[in-house]
Amino acid sequence: MTAFRALTTACRLGLMIYLLTACGSEKTRNGPELAAAATDSSAKEPTETGEVLVSLTQAQYNMAGIQLGQPTSRALSTVLKANGQIDVPASNLVSVSVPFGGYIRKIDLEPGQRVRKGQTLVVLENPDYIQLQQEYLDTKAKLDYADLDYARQEELSRENVSALKTFQQTRSNRQSLQAQLAAAAQRLSMLGISPTQLTPARLTRTVSVPAPASGYITNVPVNTGRFVNPADVLVEITNVEHLHVRLNIFEKDINQIRLGQAVRFGMGGDAAPVHRADVFLIGKSLAPDRTIPVLAHPDELKPVFIPGGYVSAQIDVKTQSVPTLPETAVIGFGGKSYVYVLDRKDGQPTVYQFRQVEVRTGVREAGYVAVSLPATIDPARTPVVLAGGYSLLSKLNNSEEE
Repeated sequence: MTAFRALTTACRLGLMIYLLTACGSEKTRNGPELAAAATDSSAKEPTETGEVLVSLTQAQYNMAGIQLGQPTSRALSTVLKANGQIDVPASNLVSVSVPFGGYIRKIDLEPGQRVRKGQTLVVLENPDYIQLQQEYLDTKAKLDYADLDYARQEELSRENVSALKTFQQTRSNRQSLQAQLAAAAQRLSMLGISPTQLTPARLTRTVSVPAPASGYITNVPVNTGRFVNPADVLVEITNVEHLHVRLNIFEKDINQIRLGQAVRFGMGGDAAPVHRADVFLIGKSLAPDRTIPVLAHPDELKPVFIPGGYVSAQIDVKTQSVPTLPETAVIGFGGKSYVYVLDRKDGQPTVYQFRQVEVRTGVREAGYVAVSLPATIDPARTPVVLAGGYSLLSKLNNSEEE
């Protein structure tokens, strides 16, 4: 038993010596690799002030396409954002109706269909149309006889053969018939029937309703066979040749609006403001939501301009000179905006160290953005990364993952 215990103790001692030797060997093998990893992690170097730094070798600098420069002063316009819609002047909205009712016998119209001025829209039928034509022809026949009687009484009056009173009655009757004939002719003209070409052989019980203007059909509230009254609308036509942008400006901002101001707008809530217009009218009344209508003429009409379409616009309200950088220089990340400045350049081979700086951005125009740099940075003496900034951000992110 004593010999067995001694053998067990010797085995345990040998095992401990082996484990200590193996651990030492593993530490020796991994030492260089750990040192290399520590060297790579220097891509993001924390500082005492919490600044974020990133370093690039000359080869990495060239591959990233880094371009350095300083902010430049540019005249950019401060913008006022507004919403609105594509609108049509009242003179370009046409509601077609008839002065005398009738039954619809033919109508082939659909919303969105284009019509030309004078094109037949609806064919109506009513026996009353015949009555109107008959009254015109009857009055015309009576007037023809009254003209002859008037000429005869006038001649007799000059020869004192007939009393003056008879001549005066004849003249009065003739004038009355003239008025009746003119009124009947106007009624026929309103129906589109030519009085000068009307004869007993050309009486008609139907009339055609022509389009009073060119445009697009926007509403057809009637159908074949329906009787329409003079107050009923047969067709609604919209002329889209004179559209304008109607913007809703809040009362507190209306003092910034002037005639002739440039407006950039897009169709839809998220569309880029790629279209341009000029303010030509500022409203003089307040809506219940405390907004005032402002109208602007587009520079050109485009098929995407649909009456009633939603518009998101930017109005240039003020032009001022501000420090700007190319949009490629401002890096958006995590809901914030950053630029990178060259902190130092030294070593052999050359190593570039850049500092990440948070900035406030302003107006964007023609590829440039207004920026406000921290007071600790002198823009005239500190090079800013104008291009290649996303490569620096990628380097930082990769370093954090490692």
